[in-house]
Amino acid sequence: MSKQKDFDMNLLRVFVSVCQTGSFTKASEELDLTQSSVSNAIRRLKKALGNELFTRSGRGIEMTAFGKHFFESVEPSVMSLVNTIGRDDRFEPLTSSRNFIVYALESALPRLQIRLRELLKGSNITVTLKELPSNEEETFDALIREKVDLVLDVMKPHQSSLKSVIVSEDAACCIARIGHPRILGKMTHEQYFNEAHAFLNMRRVKQTITEYLAKEELPKRTMGSEHTSMLGMMACVSQSDFVGVNSVRLVSQYKEQFKLQMLPLPFPTRTTSIHMIWSIKAQSNSANQWLRELIIAAEREIKRLNLRNQPSGCF
Repeated sequence: MSKQKDFDMNLLRVFVSVCQTGSFTKASEELDLTQSSVSNAIRRLKKALGNELFTRSGRGIEMTAFGKHFFESVEPSVMSLVNTIGRDDRFEPLTSSRNFIVYALESALPRLQIRLRELLKGSNITVTLKELPSNEEETFDALIREKVDLVLDVMKPHQSSLKSVIVSEDAACCIARIGHPRILGKMTHEQYFNEAHAFLNMRRVKQTITEYLAKEELPKRTMGSEHTSMLGMMACVSQSDFVGVNSVRLVSQYKEQFKLQMLPLPFPTRTTSIHMIWSIKAQSNSANQWLRELIIAAEREIKRLNLRNQPSGCF
């Protein structure tokens, strides 16, 4: 009984932060504590529980089996308390002035920016869209440490410190320039693989977008050029006889400017879900809730426009 009476509940908040960030240093920054204070709190918790909570792994740390079980047991209650204490009920969209920061996929950026500008017209609120970092860990770390408010990504997070919901879908289409000497309005399987290709690499999964989305193993293609930017790849295809695979969402917006044909792919591909992701710490925050509703409204309108403009067979 005396042991329970003397237990410092603050140790649980430090423990949960270390588990969520995977680092004593990051936890100290999140909680505005010194690193030695975090280390001391974990030592005290370890002594109180009588079990190791973390082990060293390379330059980082990993939870022990006991630590993982303990984290899963206490994290919901600790974060519920954090959310309750940190609840922000003062945010009023009609009178507040604020800039939100959202990390988003390159394919989502242009059209989403246009829709948000329309939805925020006359408001003192701005939403700054930034392209996703190439590193997944950096992306989710920015959310946990509250450097960004939301993330729009094709990768669903597995961290218990993050929550997500699917807000839209995207698909792939083939592109070729208008005036291509061999392609006019449609493309057969044989034609596609006989052409030279502009490859679009997805650095985060270390595959081309074609390999990532294809439902079957594909024959080898001839590389004409290689890109990491979707818009850069479209610009190249518009000035060459290469063909490429790109986002329906992005191509439908820029096909006129780049003078591109937008064609169904001659092999089966899967659609990609776009996940809106936020930190569990922001779950009950009224400003973050409002931002999530704003993004959903914008994505709903974008979906309507995409369905109207897509060629048959792209979804």
